[in-house]
Amino acid sequence: MKQNKILIILAFLCLLASCKSDDYADGTPLTNAVYIDVAEIVPETRVTFKKTVSELDREFRAVFTSPVQAATTVEFAVDAAAVERFNRREGTSYKLLDKAYYEFSSLNSEVEAGKNESQPVTIHFKGLEALEIDETALLPVSIVGNTAGVGPLDGSQTVYYLVRRSSAITTAADLTDCYMWIPSYETEAGRAALNGLSALTYEALVNVHDFAGDAGISTVMGVEQHCLVRFGDTGFPRQQLQTQCGGGKFPEADKSKELQAGEWYHVAMTWDLAAAKICFYVNGRLQSEGTMPYDNATIDLARAEKDAYRFLIGYSYNTGRILNGLISQVRVWAVARTQQEIWRDMYDVEDPESKPELRAWWKFDEGQGNIVKDWSQYHNDAVCLDGKNEFENGDRNEGTLKWDNSIEIPQLNKEQ
Repeated sequence: MKQNKILIILAFLCLLASCKSDDYADGTPLTNAVYIDVAEIVPETRVTFKKTVSELDREFRAVFTSPVQAATTVEFAVDAAAVERFNRREGTSYKLLDKAYYEFSSLNSEVEAGKNESQPVTIHFKGLEALEIDETALLPVSIVGNTAGVGPLDGSQTVYYLVRRSSAITTAADLTDCYMWIPSYETEAGRAALNGLSALTYEALVNVHDFAGDAGISTVMGVEQHCLVRFGDTGFPRQQLQTQCGGGKFPEADKSKELQAGEWYHVAMTWDLAAAKICFYVNGRLQSEGTMPYDNATIDLARAEKDAYRFLIGYSYNTGRILNGLISQVRVWAVARTQQEIWRDMYDVEDPESKPELRAWWKFDEGQGNIVKDWSQYHNDAVCLDGKNEFENGDRNEGTLKWDNSIEIPQLNKEQ
């Protein structure tokens, strides 16, 4: 109890000290304070985008710790002096983002009486294709006043936008609460892309938040009991890449092959039916190699059987086996690609329309919405379904696909 009282007193003193500011002569530090919402936890906000993006928007609001008694106008400004302070504190040498690359919807925002949040302010970043690739510029935005005379909450009155045009992949989908279905595979024309294959390659970039699923399975992609890539299974480590193809499982359980939660991996599986050869690659390196026979000369991935045996991304058998994590760059090839090809093309494929062997390529780079485009010449787009609904029960309720637009996946094949 004594310790709690000390903490309360310290918190009160911190608030009292933080609300002192020469910019707010009429401030009322004991009753209210104002800050920028996106700087509430940390003042830095990354605006990382792929090199082909030319414009994008970001929003922020002013927030008062208590509702204002009368309608209040909050004023913002680009704080050029904050660049030097940021660089000195962080040991960086970022330059102020040139004003040619942004514009504000307004530098004033209103808060209604009795409320504590202002109307949103939009920063429209533009002309971004002219920025240097993989260089970061800084745009500090600060609250510089308000008509209520309320002082700022120290440490959160300025947001630092770190603007970076990246050569890396900067967008991925979070399949924690949903999975992907390809409706056109229900048609004969759509199924032609993934049926009659004598060899195949599965590829995906994955970052698993938590390897905790039903029967220890986190599904990446494929068809239950026919050709499925997943992490874990009964008798296998939860974090080991594993497959069930043609009635067999590969590779054997091996804790030394476990992958780690929270890290990006490029995973690939190749299977040549004629040679009965199967391989797993992790980050372009051979992890496992063996044999996997199959009773038929070809395999059909876009099957028209009962629902549980459809080709799905992030789902197999039931919702307890969904992929609890991020995914990007999902591909299916009608050939067993070589290690050199996998390594070269882990993050991109040049001229996909000229590659008939590329049967599906969902980049997951939309950054919004519930439909993911197939960039192969077959154009079988994927749709997000609600992760609470079992596919086998015929549920086709559209889910809400969450996006992470602030990632930057390291390009391992560019480092050498």
